[in-house]
Amino acid sequence: MGETLRSAVYSSNQIGRILGYFSTKFQYKLLSFYKEKKVVNLIKNIKNEVDFAFFPYEAYMVHSIAKSQRELDGDMVEVGVYQGGSAKLICEVKGDRKLFLFDTFIGLPELSDTDTHFGKKHWKKNQFNDTSLEAVKDYLSLYENVDIIKGEFPKTADNIRNSKFSFVHLDVDLYRSTIECLKFFYPRLVNGGIILVHDYHSDGIQKAFKEFLQSNKARLIELTGSQCMIIKN
Repeated sequence: MGETLRSAVYSSNQIGRILGYFSTKFQYKLLSFYKEKKVVNLIKNIKNEVDFAFFPYEAYMVHSIAKSQRELDGDMVEVGVYQGGSAKLICEVKGDRKLFLFDTFIGLPELSDTDTHFGKKHWKKNQFNDTSLEAVKDYLSLYENVDIIKGEFPKTADNIRNSKFSFVHLDVDLYRSTIECLKFFYPRLVNGGIILVHDYHSDGIQKAFKEFLQSNKARLIELTGSQCMIIKN
């Protein structure tokens, strides 16, 4: 049943949209029952303001983990900003922590043969290019200590090479970007620091983690939906 459903979702945009609609409605109901209404409303507002391709449960995880990590020393960072939806969730709870945001703002780079979803091609080069640094800067203009850097990471990382991080959010979609970010950020995490990753269901990101964990003792925690995280201890 699982393979049949996956095949149907990734073969038909219409089926994917229908399932996504009902899944989103159901998740909002559960979150509204168990969690604070103001957090649920924040997620709803962001999804109305920008293109934010996170299910409510996934958005809540970004908000919740960033909130907990603000108690640790270290900056916060997101690579893969797109239109700023998840960045706004982090901004709402980061307190006075510095937040670095990295994105090319020109969409996805060249995809490798590994960058598939359950063996099927789903993304394409330059996808998610309907954004800009100026638009994200304007969207997050009410928040302090936010530094937005345009360009391909880690080529743009010179100003954070000596930094330490309590929370890293990766939404970079592809194998090469993921493995490069893991290698860069894991050594720079404080004790108890977390790297939260979106789209772990994709084959390229799973390959990146498999390679990374072969030479690092970090433990992978798979979350609901398409997220996973590692904690440094």
